[in-house]
Amino acid sequence: MLYSLLCATLWASTGLFVKLFQGLGMSQVIWGRFLVALACGWLFVVLTRRARPARLPPTRRYGLAAAMTGYYVLATYAFYYAPVGVAALLIALAPLFTFLLKLIATRRYQTNEAAGFVLSFAGLLLYFGSREGGAGEVPASLWLGGLCGLGAAMLRALFTHVAWQGAQQGKPMDSFYTSNDIFVLGLVLLLPAVLAQPLTAHSLGPANLACLLGLGVVATFLPNIFNNQASLRLDPTLHNIIGMSTPISASIMAWLWLGEAQSAGALLGMVITLAGIGVSIWRPRRRST
Repeated sequence: MLYSLLCATLWASTGLFVKLFQGLGMSQVIWGRFLVALACGWLFVVLTRRARPARLPPTRRYGLAAAMTGYYVLATYAFYYAPVGVAALLIALAPLFTFLLKLIATRRYQTNEAAGFVLSFAGLLLYFGSREGGAGEVPASLWLGGLCGLGAAMLRALFTHVAWQGAQQGKPMDSFYTSNDIFVLGLVLLLPAVLAQPLTAHSLGPANLACLLGLGVVATFLPNIFNNQASLRLDPTLHNIIGMSTPISASIMAWLWLGEAQSAGALLGMVITLAGIGVSIWRPRRRST
C-alpha cells in the first residue's frame, strides 16, 4: 500500500509544475516530461546493472506501455481542456473500471472495496462542489476534456488490471523496463506534434527547464515506478481507490505552495474521501479457532 500512497502523492505534484510553464505547448511539455523520465530510467538501469528480465509476450509488453502512455497524454489534455474539478473527478473513476474488469473476470468482488469507492467518490463530489468552478467554458472544449479524462481513467484501470493479472500468473513485468517502454513510446508518438510547434529562446529558459526536470523526475519517473510496483502487488481496485487521494494531495500542495484557500465543505470532502480509502483497505481479522 505504501507504493500506492507514494504514487498518488507524487502524481499530485503534476499540477504545481504545469502551472509554472510559460510559452510551451502541451505536447512539448508532455514530450519533455517523457524525455527526462526516460533519462532517469536508463541511468538507473545502467548504474545498477539491472539484468534484463524474461521477455513478456509482445502484445502484453507493448499493450501495457501503450495504456500508460495514453493515460499520461489524455490526463494532461483533460486538465487542459476541462475545468480541473471535472477532469479530476473523471480520472478518479479508474477504480470503477478496475472493479468492473475484476467482476467480469472473476465474478467476485470485495464489498468493502465497492463501499469505499462510493464513499470516496462522494467525498470528491462534495470537495469539488464546494470549490468555485470556472464559468463560461466552451461546450465543445468541456466535452473534449471530459472524454480525455474518462479515457485516461479507463487506460489506467486496464494497465493495473493486466499488470496484476500477469503477476498472479507468475509472469510479472519489470517495473523499470516497463517504465522505459512507456516513455520511449510516448517520445515517438508525440515527436511529430512537437516538431510542428516552434520553440523560442524563452521557451527553453531556466525556469521552464527547471519545471521540466521536476515534472519528469518527481511527477513522472518516481510515481510511475511506484505505480508499477503497486500494480504487481496490490489488487487493482484497491490500488486505484488509494489513487483517489491524488486530487486531495494536489489541493493540499496548492494550498501550501500556491496559496489556494480551501472551504469548510472542501475540507469535509477530503475527510470523507480519506474515510472511503480507509474502508477500502480495511480487512477484518479472522478469529483463530
